[in-house]
Amino acid sequence: MATVFKPGDETLQQLVAARRDEVVRLQQSEAQQLQDIEKRGGARAKELHDGLPAELVAFMDKQSKAQDDASTEAKREVEEIKNQLIDMPVAAEGETAIHPGLAGNQLIAASALGWFSPYYGVLHWSDGTVVWEGYNPGNIDLWDWAEGAGTGNGGTGAASRTLIMDWWFTYIPTTSGYYNHSISVPYHGFYIVRAFDDWLTSKEAQARIDLSAVGYQYGYKATSSINLLNVRGTYINTSGRFDGSRTMVYTDMLAADRAYLRVSSSFNVYARGSGSYAQLNFNDGAANYIGVPWVYVY
Repeated sequence: MATVFKPGDETLQQLVAARRDEVVRLQQSEAQQLQDIEKRGGARAKELHDGLPAELVAFMDKQSKAQDDASTEAKREVEEIKNQLIDMPVAAEGETAIHPGLAGNQLIAASALGWFSPYYGVLHWSDGTVVWEGYNPGNIDLWDWAEGAGTGNGGTGAASRTLIMDWWFTYIPTTSGYYNHSISVPYHGFYIVRAFDDWLTSKEAQARIDLSAVGYQYGYKATSSINLLNVRGTYINTSGRFDGSRTMVYTDMLAADRAYLRVSSSFNVYARGSGSYAQLNFNDGAANYIGVPWVYVY
């Protein structure tokens, strides 16, 4: 069921629709790039395969079967790791229950507009498919995974998936001027990244989280982005929790009129080659979720 926007939110509705179109264009570009790599890589791999001696071809085919068996074993191991991470307690430094203003002893200055929670939110896949959308978003549950296939040679057998959470804030500055936005987003979840490259294969896995902010008033302002997590490797077997509030500051020139701020967090996973796997999980277990972000405007 489509969300019905409140009267007076026509600008917000247009911004949300335009954002969805933007995300779809980005996904289409990425998907086309993966398809092109798969096509070129597959043709090159076949050319090399056809030109090899029969004994070596037989050996490589046997190794390919072993890779498929390894992929089955990897799935079992990933499930075990996931269950361990779900039950792992959150370290004290990763707690986010306290309001960021209290945690940082940041009182509201006389010139500040104050603290704001998100007015509207959209969780969508990078193809534009909406997972959740609505006013006053609370805690968000999400998880994203990718699994590779084949040898990975030439860039073949790659999978990539991206989830994007957009939080929309709105407020009215009291006077014209520059405003800083101190953004705090609570994360509670974990990552798993596995890839075992060898001399016959080209395997890789990656898990990445980014945070960005962009203002809007009469038109879009400049975008600011930071990377929060980037775990990547061709021979890698790592996992861990990702807890705590992540912060960034965004500065904007605004007039004394209705303004908007979009805070976005993207969750991307990539895996190439059989047995390669990447997962970002902010869903399984009661302790794993994306909390409600806060923005302090001053």
